[in-house]
Amino acid sequence: MEQRKPAITYRHATLQDADATLNNLLDLVVEGTWDWNRASGEVVRSPGWYRMLGYEVGVFKQDVFTWENLIHPDDYPRVMQNFEQFTAGKIDHYSIDYRCKKQDGHYLWITDNAQIIARDDEGVVTRILGAHLDIHERKTAQLELFEQNRLLRADNVTLEKLITQKARELENRNRELQQKIEQIEQISNTDPLTQIPNRKKFEEELRTEKSRSDRYGHELSFAMFDIDHFKNINDTFGHETGDKVLKKLAAFISQNIRDIDFFGRWGGEEFVLIFPDVPLEGATACAEKLRRLIAEYELFPGFKITCSFGVTSYRTGDSIDDIFSRIDNALYVAKDSGRDRVVELHVEAQS
Repeated sequence: MEQRKPAITYRHATLQDADATLNNLLDLVVEGTWDWNRASGEVVRSPGWYRMLGYEVGVFKQDVFTWENLIHPDDYPRVMQNFEQFTAGKIDHYSIDYRCKKQDGHYLWITDNAQIIARDDEGVVTRILGAHLDIHERKTAQLELFEQNRLLRADNVTLEKLITQKARELENRNRELQQKIEQIEQISNTDPLTQIPNRKKFEEELRTEKSRSDRYGHELSFAMFDIDHFKNINDTFGHETGDKVLKKLAAFISQNIRDIDFFGRWGGEEFVLIFPDVPLEGATACAEKLRRLIAEYELFPGFKITCSFGVTSYRTGDSIDDIFSRIDNALYVAKDSGRDRVVELHVEAQS
């Protein structure tokens, strides 16, 4: 029987030498590798991952939001379902094809493979290694062949004419359809007065962030605020001025929060904020900063307002009603205590 040759092994004098070798190897890998650590919340990506998608190496923050925001919207639910089944132990292997957004705005088909390498004492996944492989040419060729075969069966025309004519028609129709879909989605999710997300969009975002917090163990906090004595503004200066106040305030808040924070209009003079990956004390500090900035801001010459804030955080297992009950109570306490203040409500207080 032929004897197998022993595998090549690397020996290093120090951990730093081993890390240097690994980093050099990852820099040479054409495809993209990633390493997720649940405890730190970081996702370390290889230089090849950035180059594959056309981005400058290291341009993104090392977190899961980067990955999720690049997934094609049509593929996102399927990818998240697969990932959650994998980490929950419902499936043994994680290998899935989907599209990731490139720097130029186009999408690249990739295969995402991953392996769990660490769990805690309770069996919760704490670390995963994975790789994104470029399969774009193969995938697009398969899709094009499928489409050509379908059209050939439907129309008795030559292949050359079919490809030219149908591809052009399909491209034009898809472009028109996409534009209409985007217009409809923009209208249905946007408050017409302030041009920020409306209550419908907020509830969708809340469900998404709850799932994300459960999936990765991230902190998640919320704030609700309203304009103090807004009725007096309408009664004294008229509803037109009241509308201008709402629009100016919405624009001001949008300029003073993070890109990943969500800001929307709940209704009337009430607004809501979602702070992903932020604990309660951090959200309270953010709300306090906004409260102070609002009080100092002149919406119009000589015209200032104040706002009251209620803040709470998400506890695994909370329903949407649980969250709103706490945040609404916190806002009520803030207004009942004299307004122009921030009140936080700990989840422990609502056992």
